This record gives sequence, C-alpha cells and structure tokens, in this order.
Amino acid sequence: MNHLTNEQLCALAQAGDEQAVSRLIEANLPFARKVANQIAENPARQEHLSACGVGFDDLVQAGSIGLWKAIGGYRQFEEAQFLTYAAPAVRRAMSDLIRQYSRDTVWRLRRDKTNAWKIIYLDEDFDDTEDDTVETLIASPSVKLPEQIYIEQETAAELHEAMDALPDREYVYAQYRFGFTDDEDHPLTETAQYFHLTESRAKSVERSALKLLRHELLIEIPERAYARAEDRLTKVLVAADELHAVELRLKSQKKRGKKITAAVYKYLADCDGAWGELYYDFKGGTAEILLLAEWDTVVSHRFAVRAFEYLQKVPITKLQEKFMLTFIGPEQLCSSDKLPLKRMIIDDWSSHDENQTGAGN
Repeated sequence: MNHLTNEQLCALAQAGDEQAVSRLIEANLPFARKVANQIAENPARQEHLSACGVGFDDLVQAGSIGLWKAIGGYRQFEEAQFLTYAAPAVRRAMSDLIRQYSRDTVWRLRRDKTNAWKIIYLDEDFDDTEDDTVETLIASPSVKLPEQIYIEQETAAELHEAMDALPDREYVYAQYRFGFTDDEDHPLTETAQYFHLTESRAKSVERSALKLLRHELLIEIPERAYARAEDRLTKVLVAADELHAVELRLKSQKKRGKKITAAVYKYLADCDGAWGELYYDFKGGTAEILLLAEWDTVVSHRFAVRAFEYLQKVPITKLQEKFMLTFIGPEQLCSSDKLPLKRMIIDDWSSHDENQTGAGN
C-alpha cells in the first residue's frame, strides 16, 4: 500500500478501506503542514492567531480533517489529481477553524484589586464564588477584538503596498511627511525645508503622492485582490469538475518598433500537470503549439485553442504577463478551422526568436 498513488488510495478509501484512509491522510500531511506554515508565518495574521489561541498543530489537525472530508467528494477524472481537488478543502478547514476560534473568544470585564482587565473564553468555567455577576461579562473598551486587529493589520498592509508603488520622489516625501519613518507627522512647512523645496513645490509633490495613493488603494489593490480571489475560485471549480481553465504566462515577445508582432506563452491545462508552450503571430494571425501541455487534448487541443481564441481579440499594444481563461466545454470554443493551427515541437526556441524582448514568467 506504500507504493499506491493518492488516487488509488482514495479509490480504496471510498470502498471502505479504513487503512487506506489513514494512509492517504498521512501521505498528504506534509502538504497540510506547508499550508499551516504559510498561515502561521504570515505577519498580518500572527497577532490575530495568538489572540484567538490558534496554534500550528491546531491548523495541521484542521487540515487533516479537510483531507478526510475531500475523500468522499473526489471523483477520479483525469484532469485533476486528488491533492489538486483536496487543496481548497484543506485551506477552507483551516480558515473555518480560525473563524470558529474568533467567534468563541469573548472579552470579560473583571475588576480586581489592581483594576486590571482579564480576557476569558467561552469554554472557561464561570466562578460563582467571586463577586462577578452576569453584568460584568461585557466587552472591555480598552481591548481590541481579534477581528478588529486583523482588519487594522490588513489596512496597514494595503497602505504599505500602495506606498511601495509610488515613484521614488513621492515615496520619500510621503514617508517623511506622514511619519512612516519616525511615527511623527511633519507639517508642510517643515517638510518643504527638510527637502529644500518651496512650499508650492512641496504642495505639488504632496498632491501627486496622494493622487497616486488613492489610485492604488481604490483601484489597483482591489483589482489585484479580486483577480487573486477569482483565480482561487476558478481552481476550486476546476477541482470540482465544474469548468475548465487554461492559465497563460508570457515567456517572450517580438517587437517591430513599438508594435508587438509575435509572442510565446507558457500555458497550463486545468491548473495541473506540465506546462506547454504556444506561439502566436499577431501580424499573420497564425498560431503554433510548440509544446502540448499535459492534460490538453491531443486531437482537438481545446485548451490551446481557447488561448488562441483569446489572443485573436487581445489588443497588442501591451500584453498581459499572466492571466487565466475559463470554459465549460468544447461547444464554447471557436472551431479549430477558424484559425491556422499546427503542432510543432521545438526544443530550442531561441533560434526562432531574434530581436525578442523578455517579458518575465
């Protein structure tokens, strides 16, 4: 049984083999520990977890429960492996645990001889031998709830993310002006003197910095967060066999002047397996599969064709470096005869890619 794959163990577990259940969970515990470690080491969450009393072992145990729950719902279809399907269940179980601990944490007001506040929990026995009454079980005005701590930390993280997006001049100015460097706001006049600027020039730089910050906080950061959430949801739906997805990452592009003439994209079928490579000629409107991605269909190339369908319509002034496309089935794809498509395996693309400019992975 030690040499069986996750999928084979899952089939045995679904048939009632308890030993296979234990072996499957044990084999995937390293993944649960990895996810728990990512959560526990996140600076924005550490204080929240500490306040709620959630430890690393608690997260791993919750992840084990998520693995166990995923066994019953997994259907063995070739586009998704068991761990791909179970990963969202593991993360969801850990998130549910954190939420549960947050709800169970209550702040109790207790007056003792030193007038100190005390934190208690719902599972703590109420000591009726003391002078405490039900009326004393009220929220402490001087202590923040875990949810408040988490929201404030998220807000601070977003602000620092927006600051990092500022140009150097506006960044340095805002750091000093609003006390990021020494936790003390500095008046406009003092800031102007510090940077050897006139007040009117300092006002101009400040307006520019605030405008850019507003744009990052109100538009760019929410859009990035939405894209991440959309990608996570897509992966969940793919794992549940509700839809298909093809992920693309720009590998290289060729330009003539400022105009993009061709591009090479890495592509991944259904968020799993080995990456393939696609070439698209924007000038001629032709496409080639340089390397077929794992799980892509050999005959219809439906994942590659979905990507090419999108690239036919995309503006070529600036290409996206990373994006994900979804579809339900072949009936939603453009037919392959609408696009000149041929499969060509090329081991060394560099000989075909003169004058290319790298675009990152």
